[in-house]
Amino acid sequence: MALPRFTLVDLAVATVVAVAIFLPAREMYASNAIKGDEFALALAEARTMARPGDGVAAEDFTRKLGEAGMKDWAIEASTRLSERGKDSPTRWHALVAASVAYVDKLDVVPALDYANRAIAACESAREKGDAAACPTWEEVRMRLYQQHLDAGVKSGIDPKVDPKGFRRAGESALRQIRINGAPDIQPPAPSQPAGSATAP
Repeated sequence: MALPRFTLVDLAVATVVAVAIFLPAREMYASNAIKGDEFALALAEARTMARPGDGVAAEDFTRKLGEAGMKDWAIEASTRLSERGKDSPTRWHALVAASVAYVDKLDVVPALDYANRAIAACESAREKGDAAACPTWEEVRMRLYQQHLDAGVKSGIDPKVDPKGFRRAGESALRQIRINGAPDIQPPAPSQPAGSATAP
């Protein structure tokens, strides 16, 4: 009976197998996929599933996604939830959330579109007799936000290239009020310690 002959390839394979068997396992590192509170994010998502037409729940979920750094998911979730709640009087919350999510990505044209839709949804809720669904102070806040975006978009400045210029263009459309009627009040002169004198 002849003994098997071992070649150099057989020796290399045997060495690799031995090293794989006898080396200790590598350390593995993991980190959270979501920055922040995973439980709060999951709870906000569960609320949108339990109440599909609730714009407030959609806005809360989208805000939490944005805070976690998941800006694309925030856009996708807010647009999907705003479509799901078309008949809801609080739909405008989801539409504003979609607008804010687009602004976070510096994509201002769709952000302006969703801001316009939010104002229209707010007016529609009020016309249907549900004034509590969209209070006037919320509408004013949305209109200021929409005017700011509209002026920035009309200026033609790309916020990805010049964010400060876009902000200045947006602020130029808003009327700023400065109160200057108060008389100038001079601070009192510092008191002099006893025995000191100042030159005239």
